[in-house]
Amino acid sequence: MAISLKILNNNPYKPVQGVIEDIITETSDVKTFVIRLSKKIIFEPGQFIMVYVPGVGEAPFAIASPPEETNVVEVTVRRVGDVTNALHRLTVGRIVGVRGPFGKGFPLKELIGKDIVVLAGGTGLLGVSSLLWYIYLNEELFGETILLYGVRTPHDFLRKRDLSIWSKRIEVYLSVDKTNGCRWGGFVCLVTDLLDIIGVDPERTYVLCGPPLMLKAAYYKLVMDNGVPPSKIYVSLERHMKCGLGKCGRCMLSNGLYVCIDGPVFRCDQIPMREMM
Repeated sequence: MAISLKILNNNPYKPVQGVIEDIITETSDVKTFVIRLSKKIIFEPGQFIMVYVPGVGEAPFAIASPPEETNVVEVTVRRVGDVTNALHRLTVGRIVGVRGPFGKGFPLKELIGKDIVVLAGGTGLLGVSSLLWYIYLNEELFGETILLYGVRTPHDFLRKRDLSIWSKRIEVYLSVDKTNGCRWGGFVCLVTDLLDIIGVDPERTYVLCGPPLMLKAAYYKLVMDNGVPPSKIYVSLERHMKCGLGKCGRCMLSNGLYVCIDGPVFRCDQIPMREMM
């Protein structure tokens, strides 16, 4: 599958029209929005778009659907601020604006042929969903792929339909921090503890996305405890981005790189370790 970098408009500041085609309730505060665009979009796994709610503002969201040339994209949104609250109030048929795709996604040429472990915590699954779809749809290009995904309680799993599909070709391990009295037959542990269950192999390639504490624990377990070279670890950083174009400086890292244009995907030997903490 050939992927080329193109934005929806020649003017990156001008959104194209998107119509909300479907809304899927994931949890009590998370919804997936299926958006049909007025133009086709081509994106890399790991890239993001800016979604504009008229009269409110815009916010960045990882594209969680399969990477293909298409008029339809999916974003999964937790209700946490003005823009996300406004999105959650919208209904099917409402119009939003979309800019992008932005950022650098996963370096597929470096990942092809590798055994890959994807470690995701909470909404971190959304930053790696399009990569998992790419691997699922092109399984012959990759070695063994394992997904380790953890959330707080059994009610907090996102994109459950995708997890069910991926598990047909990808080995999936699920964990919860606590059951809260729910019936649960999976692992009850921190998601980073799943690394001990599958065993850390320094020859594998590791992909991380999740909250800072998870990234810190995973980095120490992989690098300090098991000798995995940082060059074999990729991280999709979750940062507060405003413009998507490296103009506002809001997402600048301590080494001068910008999450929105130099990332959000970074190889861990290319960024200071503290940026994951």
